[in-house]
Amino acid sequence: MDVELRIASWTIRWALACSAALCVGTAGATDVFVLRQGGRLRGTWLNRQEPQPKQYTIRTEEGCLLKLDAADVRLALTPDPAVAEYERRLEQCPDTIDGHWQLAEWCREQDLKEQREVHLQRILSLDPDHARARHALGYSQVGGRWVTREGIQRRRGYEFYDGRWRLPQEIELLEASQGTEQAEKRWLAQLVRWREMLTTGAAGDAYRGFAAIQDPLAVRGLTVLLKQESYRQVKLLYIDALERIGSPPAISALVDATLQDPDEEIFHDCLEKILRLRPPHVEKRYVEALKDENNVRLNRAAYALGRLQDKSVLSPLINALVTTHYIVLPKTSDAYTATFSKNDGGGAAGGSPFGGTGFSAGGETRVIPRTVNNQEVLTALIRLSGGVNFGFDKQAWRYWLDNHNRQSAPVVDARRDER
Repeated sequence: MDVELRIASWTIRWALACSAALCVGTAGATDVFVLRQGGRLRGTWLNRQEPQPKQYTIRTEEGCLLKLDAADVRLALTPDPAVAEYERRLEQCPDTIDGHWQLAEWCREQDLKEQREVHLQRILSLDPDHARARHALGYSQVGGRWVTREGIQRRRGYEFYDGRWRLPQEIELLEASQGTEQAEKRWLAQLVRWREMLTTGAAGDAYRGFAAIQDPLAVRGLTVLLKQESYRQVKLLYIDALERIGSPPAISALVDATLQDPDEEIFHDCLEKILRLRPPHVEKRYVEALKDENNVRLNRAAYALGRLQDKSVLSPLINALVTTHYIVLPKTSDAYTATFSKNDGGGAAGGSPFGGTGFSAGGETRVIPRTVNNQEVLTALIRLSGGVNFGFDKQAWRYWLDNHNRQSAPVVDARRDER
């Protein structure tokens, strides 16, 4: 019986050793030399420290000393010192729960993951309810049963995808998004080719290509090229395509162009297209632009709101009727250059947000407040109010709006019915 136990123990250790060797791609602590003519030679590489040796000096496992020309060796494999130490410890490891646990812990410290798992699994074969081994392998106890995290997640309906556990619906959306991104990249490449063709003899084909665009997946590429383009006629090709598509991202690109493109004709062309499409909630974009530090964008937004004829924007228009900006004059040799920034409050009335009279300290720069009457805001107010005109008097406009809102409010009879 003792003989049978010893045989079983050695069989287990041999199996463990083979398993570990397969995981790390080595067999034993010796160096392995792969020969160009085929076959392998095992031994200790004695002249390892020589840079680019012409010969390999090797002591074989049998104790013989050999020298191999470097040209005859295709590859020299050196074992990991940790693996070599592991194999030494493996020979001394008793086939017990404690023995395997100690070696598994040593493997954890050495980051030998595959070897550690072998010993943890062996512990479970000896004691299926060994809690520490179960936890180390990622098990949790649910309802009196040991289950892996993978098992728990799969029972919940999750699938492992792209490094994370996800619901099938999320995976479907991710795959669709990836497909969308690839299609958008293909569209951008095609648009760039057509743009290049506009300056060649194949310009007609390019014009026909642009004129046929209706795919919403082309919007991203059209938006990128519209921002980069300097020629008006080419911009108009992109803008026409965005109008034909008419999707929310296409509308957003048109709104951006009305606010940001320096060409006035592009501004008006994009706005006319927006007025034809009448997208919902577009007024919100322009109301937000009324807070812009740039007066050109602010007045463009006001003009657009006047054309859209939505009276619900009267209050933000009044707020933007007169704005205070600050000219920052940094000293550059004998001259000054100016940049503008908008005052969102703070500071003394009519003065600088930094206090005082509006001049910065230090003598190097000056900050000068400027009050700006925004003409397009006034024009929009006159249009939306039906011809009322209080000029740039914010207080008068607010008083009028309060009265207008009270008169427009529905009358509610709060009296109880007589019985």
